[in-house]
Amino acid sequence: MGVRHTESSLIVWTGEPVQKPSQGKKNEPVIPLFKADEFYNAGDQGCASGPMDEISARMQSMQAGQTLEIHATDPTVSIDIGAWCRMTGHQLLKQQDSHYLIQHK
Repeated sequence: MGVRHTESSLIVWTGEPVQKPSQGKKNEPVIPLFKADEFYNAGDQGCASGPMDEISARMQSMQAGQTLEIHATDPTVSIDIGAWCRMTGHQLLKQQDSHYLIQHK
């Protein structure tokens, strides 16, 4: 067990590893929810791992009005997708759980 003081909190740990809750089977296929023109599965990657680069590249190859469905389980993606859409002019049409539907501008 360890203890560390910081300016605003006391941190105590036992040495036991913290495990993330299971998101299902690792190789289980993801089924799209929306009838989009394209589908991209980012899995559990956060935006720092690069899915926004892949999303951007896919959107650049699409025509105006086409849609891209994204599956991403990392919670930071929901914030970053919304901000990215506002910056690029694309429209976030729907979000349901870990699925996002974006329309090309």
